[in-house]
Amino acid sequence: MFGDYDMHPNSGVNPQYAPAYPVEWECALRTVEVMTRVDRAKVAALLADTPFELVNDRVAFRFMASPGHTLSLHQGRMFDLMVTVAVRYEGLFTQTHLYMYCSDPMGIAAGRELFGYTKKDCTYAFDEAPDGSISGRVDRRGGPLAEFRFTPDPDAPVVRLVDADEQPGGEIHVRRLPHPERLETAYADIVYRRTPLAYSEPSPGRAAMTLNASAFDPIAALEPEILSAQFMVSDVYGGGFAVEDRRLLKRLIP
Repeated sequence: MFGDYDMHPNSGVNPQYAPAYPVEWECALRTVEVMTRVDRAKVAALLADTPFELVNDRVAFRFMASPGHTLSLHQGRMFDLMVTVAVRYEGLFTQTHLYMYCSDPMGIAAGRELFGYTKKDCTYAFDEAPDGSISGRVDRRGGPLAEFRFTPDPDAPVVRLVDADEQPGGEIHVRRLPHPERLETAYADIVYRRTPLAYSEPSPGRAAMTLNASAFDPIAALEPEILSAQFMVSDVYGGGFAVEDRRLLKRLIP
């Protein structure tokens, strides 16, 4: 950890002389959500090695700045881009992230190891103007991956991940460990978590988004059609056993 922040006892899996994977953190959250429609067959192919049931053809691109993130105190804030779909699994109405990009090494390591997130490294911009417009970008391995611009418009539609009052809650992923000797999975399980969030009502707007072809990250191949864009803020966001629902649902391998 960085800064004046004490980890809880037994909250890391590495020995004390190595960086631990923290399970507790807190921050605020500022999110530009670009809701899109994607060919359902493309998303189904990405979920083919999971037991999750895809709910619809919508994919949310969430550009998320988290000021005061306690895993990234030295940077002042953390950034994530989550490319998210709604799924069902054994009675859970939840979400899984097709792609994720994160600006902080500790956030990447903790997310991948603890929850099986698809997190990769990135650099970013998330610039808010006095008129409420927000522009930003995600770069990876020296090249541009995604760019967006959000402009407030009270007359713009608000389209959410599903057409219902109840939106999917929490996140679910298959967490895998590669075998050290062979090209196969040595261990796999299904992990669910639900962190506390208290989002404001979505503020509608218009968005332009460009996804760039990359040899390392094929998100442009989704060819999303933009349906809406909205900005949301939560002053409540955090992780840890005291504040969130965390479950190891099922062991798959062995």
